[in-house]
Amino acid sequence: MEEIVKAAVEKCEGYRLKGYHCSESVIRACSEVLNIKLPEEILRISSGFRGGGGGYGDRCGVTEAGIMLISYLYGRTDPGVDVSGYSYLIRILHERFNKEMGSYYCRVLRPFAYYLSGSAQDCSHVYKKGAEIVTRLLLEADRLIKEMPESERYVKKS
Repeated sequence: MEEIVKAAVEKCEGYRLKGYHCSESVIRACSEVLNIKLPEEILRISSGFRGGGGGYGDRCGVTEAGIMLISYLYGRTDPGVDVSGYSYLIRILHERFNKEMGSYYCRVLRPFAYYLSGSAQDCSHVYKKGAEIVTRLLLEADRLIKEMPESERYVKKS
């Protein structure tokens, strides 16, 4: 597992250095190391989540890319399918991002990036740590869903 996580972090940083934004870098790096074949349209869709939604500063594009990957792997196309699994994974993603980064909001993370690098535009730490969080979660996803507490299950109200 550690080798895969390390590869995702390195690939993510490589994409950042090529000029890809946070959401683009993470979705590309994580999908590559985990052999998730994403259509080009998904890669293009990820572009808009950069900088907390087009630079708005809301939820970090790394978190959004993680949500996209979870949804791609575990999401539904039929409204009758249970939402518990992917919803639980997305909640865990938020919790882990908050715990390890202090926030999942770009406007909170950017000043931290400035403190580390001297540039508000250099979110290298966020890219790398975020790729690590997303990759670990995806590697654990099947087990997490299997062991999901009953209290986390979504009960559809009729």
